[in-house]
Order: sequence, then structure tokens, then C-alpha cells
Amino acid sequence: MLTIMLVMQRKAIAQGLMARLQDSPDTRLIYEPDYHKAKAAIHNYDAKAALIEATESGPYDMAYCLALCQELKQQTPGCKLLMMCSEQDEEGVRRVVDAKGEKLIDDFVFYDVTIDYLVSKLITM
Repeated sequence: MLTIMLVMQRKAIAQGLMARLQDSPDTRLIYEPDYHKAKAAIHNYDAKAALIEATESGPYDMAYCLALCQELKQQTPGCKLLMMCSEQDEEGVRRVVDAKGEKLIDDFVFYDVTIDYLVSKLITM
């Protein structure tokens, strides 16, 4: 079974993803809104992928999320990391592109992506 961790503040997106995959016998989604618990949750659930939202404001910004990804890559190298960020933040986009090039994350998507696209991205990671 593919376990995917959703580390994000956008509860509506997490609920949409969970509703879309609720009947999938091969995929289990776990929502973790507390970023400080993400490392333990990914380890405990043996998540194979994680969607991590870099928020536009607040403590879970791009810098925080990239540092989290760096720790996750070291502690759980088998977990694929998909970053979600704003397409409006040019500096954030540059940083996430650099992070992908440095293999700190496996891929990224922008906030305005559709649920169907996000589902396909997550299950093919």
C-alpha cells in the first residue's frame, strides 16, 4: 500500500485529495497539519511520498519547508518529496527550482494545480 503524507495548512486541498482517493485500496493519505510532527509521522507511517506546502505567510514558509525537506531526505531517503508553493513568489519559485536541481525535493507544484493533477503526481512519484 502506498502511504502519502499531506503536510499542509490548506485543509480544503487535503480533504479534496482524501475524498478523491477514498476508494483506492492501494493508496492511503494521512493529513498532518502540524509541520513539527511531520518527520515522526512520515517515519511512523512509513510514507513513500509526502506533499509539503510552503505557506505564503506564517512559520511554515519556504525556508522552513526546505530545511524540513533536507532533514527528511537524510532521515527517510525512500520518501519522495513534492513541494507545493505559490507561483506568484518569484524568489520562492527560484528556491524550489534550485532545491529540485539539488535533489533536495523530488518535484514541485503550484497552488493552482487541480486535484486530479495533484493526485496523478502523488501516485506516480
